[in-house]
Amino acid sequence: MPLWKASRDSLLILLAVAALLNLTNVSSADEISRITSLSKIMPDKPWAERRKEIKRRWLDLLGDFPQEVPELKPQMQKVDHRNEITRYHVTFQAEPDDRVTAWLLVPDAARKKPTPAIVCVHSTTWGSGKDQVIGLSGRRPVDPPRDPRIGADYGRTLAQHGFVTLSIDLLTDGERIDPQHRVMDTRPFYQKHPEWSIVGKNTWDIMRSVDFLTTLDFVDHQQIGCTGWSLGGHTALFAAAFDERITATVSNGGVLDWWRHADAWSRLPPGNNWRPWEKGIDEPTSSPRLEKRFGFKPTNSGPYIYIKKFRPYIEDPTKPIPVDFDSLMAMVAPRALLIISTEHEFSRHKIFPKALEALPIYVNWTDQDGLPNVLKARQERLGYAETLEYYESNYGQSEKAVVTKLDNLGAGDAFSWFSFPGGHAFPGVARRMTFAWFDRWLGRTMK
Repeated sequence: MPLWKASRDSLLILLAVAALLNLTNVSSADEISRITSLSKIMPDKPWAERRKEIKRRWLDLLGDFPQEVPELKPQMQKVDHRNEITRYHVTFQAEPDDRVTAWLLVPDAARKKPTPAIVCVHSTTWGSGKDQVIGLSGRRPVDPPRDPRIGADYGRTLAQHGFVTLSIDLLTDGERIDPQHRVMDTRPFYQKHPEWSIVGKNTWDIMRSVDFLTTLDFVDHQQIGCTGWSLGGHTALFAAAFDERITATVSNGGVLDWWRHADAWSRLPPGNNWRPWEKGIDEPTSSPRLEKRFGFKPTNSGPYIYIKKFRPYIEDPTKPIPVDFDSLMAMVAPRALLIISTEHEFSRHKIFPKALEALPIYVNWTDQDGLPNVLKARQERLGYAETLEYYESNYGQSEKAVVTKLDNLGAGDAFSWFSFPGGHAFPGVARRMTFAWFDRWLGRTMK
């Protein structure tokens, strides 16, 4: 490469980085300083020690995962076979007294050899849960499927693309709404688990989903992805951070910001009443604001309390927050992570500064005990044999030379982000990026 071109490209990169860093001005310097960024957490320690500390800080907020891991006791029932895809209704144990419900979509081609699988996490719905993700309904079970341009049916489109997909109901939605309570009301959960969080519970349920997928002989157990939109977007990121078996992740439209000016991450129930709404006892409720936003009267929903232990940071805005979402992104390393959001969300949730904090962990990656070996992952992925053949036949490079180059590459290309214009959705341009990302990192490169 000519020196002038290298210099010009370097300058352009530096200018782009400077512009991105300047996005931190969206919030006051005071506010930013109170949120502990990744670079401030044990910066002089090896990544293994830093990651352990970051994980502990997150678990202090989320609550620890259960010590008891119950048997899955899975149940699968074939529902239909259409357009070369078989649909199964699936349930399995997450806790001794709680079962995850899901749709499993299996392309006919997956029967020929083990195929990568993707856990698909739904957005906020009013009772549809997993049904929306495979195009059976809209936000409510009574609503028709949403406009395909919105892209809410990614469990179906990813199956049509060739992946096995498992679209689950999160607790308080779909089939997991307590008949006596209401959609998105997490108070029954907190009565049962006062020291845990619904974010931790959702993460645990995805971990159990991975457990289930690894029992299926038509699934490639080494190639399991996770994705979601909106609520599913940030849920997928949490799952990838805590489950090292998830090979590749796409987080689309998830709020990845603490939103210091709002209480969304740790709402208080109306009147600070922690008794759940009960059918036949309490009067129905509705929200004019949500009715205006969604076009229907969303009665009897919430409150959805993400992280109960985050409340002190809302009540005292001067209290330093011990960890931020850049650390959550970095916990996924060296596994593949793609962050997608609208241009407005990228600015509003300050995603660029967080991504720039996490990027050096990928770029400067050295293998760590207990985490995937990057070189080994590249060698096991579809296309490695073609890489060796191409560079040997065209350039006379030995396998050893190619391995050295791949080893030097590390994980630098396994983390990326992508924005698109328009509103909160999963449009075609974002879906195509998602397909390409999963093709690349779940071993479908040569298809």
